[in-house]
Amino acid sequence: MEDPHNIPHNQVFRPYNLSELFSFWNRFPDAVLFAGGTDLLRGQTKRLFTFPKTFISLDKVEELKKISRTERYLEIGAAICLSDILRLGKIVPEGMVAIINSIGNLRLRNLASIGGTILSTHRYSDLHAILIAQDATYELKSASNARWISASKFVTSGIELLQEEQALISRIRIPISSWSYVFHKKIGLLNRDDPDGGTFLLLCNTEKNLIMDLRMIFVGSKIIRFKDLETNLIGQTVPIGEKSMESLLVNCSDLVASEMAENKYLQNTIIRSITIALSNIF
Repeated sequence: MEDPHNIPHNQVFRPYNLSELFSFWNRFPDAVLFAGGTDLLRGQTKRLFTFPKTFISLDKVEELKKISRTERYLEIGAAICLSDILRLGKIVPEGMVAIINSIGNLRLRNLASIGGTILSTHRYSDLHAILIAQDATYELKSASNARWISASKFVTSGIELLQEEQALISRIRIPISSWSYVFHKKIGLLNRDDPDGGTFLLLCNTEKNLIMDLRMIFVGSKIIRFKDLETNLIGQTVPIGEKSMESLLVNCSDLVASEMAENKYLQNTIIRSITIALSNIF
């Protein structure tokens, strides 16, 4: 029977396990994987949404919805929504809690999956900053293979690997750690894509007024990891003295300027964020 409204029909598959998922995907290699769907719906303002011709829903795939914990790691299935991660409580790293709470609103966090958020191109994904800083790894799973890749490497080559291998992110493995000080700041326009935007994050552990561990990163159109500064600050007493601060900021300014040579706004904003973050370590 002909559709009187001339609305195109879509094929939706809902596998219950990874074996079924890859079976459908093998038959329809152009199918789009679908979890919370927030990235597919973003920016659509018409009464009738536009969807891919064929897509595969992940909401029934139990392997992608598991959470486990060891003494060293927290493992989260890629289809777990952001709100459910927050409900895990204190085992979730403080920086991750802060960044997830800053993503959209509660309704979006109830829908958006951690895997979909990692793959999203929206705001370069705020989650990348904490996952790279925490040395997280992702399991890339295909019909015939599974392997782990670091969060930092995935940002630069992960999308291409998924396409080449017809694979998906199945699990996110995050080292369990506790931070005495977390500073994070969104830069640029908060409610829409901004090529001049990104996320700045600093994680620090102190003990008896000494910095024991420190991670500092900016994720935007480029990723800047301040590894030399991290190394130099370990063992430094806090609060950081004025002369030491000046020297640190000069080194940071040189690095940021080399990476963001044509963007004075980002240079100034990142350096201002570094100054505030370092000044408040206690």
